[in-house]
Amino acid sequence: MQGSSNSNNSTRWTADDKIRIVIESLTTNITLAEPCRKYNLKPNIFYRWKQKFTEAGRVALTAAGSSGENNINKQLQAENERLKRLIGELTIANDAFKKTLESGGVRSKEE
Repeated sequence: MQGSSNSNNSTRWTADDKIRIVIESLTTNITLAEPCRKYNLKPNIFYRWKQKFTEAGRVALTAAGSSGENNINKQLQAENERLKRLIGELTIANDAFKKTLESGGVRSKEE
């Protein structure tokens, strides 16, 4: 349920614990005091968890959340285009070398 205690007797909560407690407060009809009392939390700590949780949800559901995905997508597309150009250049160079070899443009030392 809750994480390990350190030497100051303060409790360390895992991310899953924090999420579970915030969701419990949002999905039940309880006052702020109840989860604070139940889990021995200071109200300011609980408010901070709840604020971070709701802000992360807001970001995930708005354009700001998808802009990160769009940025990654744009970077991948640019990298893809760069690699396609590189493949094209290498293909052209390879064809030129083949034509040179086929036409006898490179002679061995024995000739």
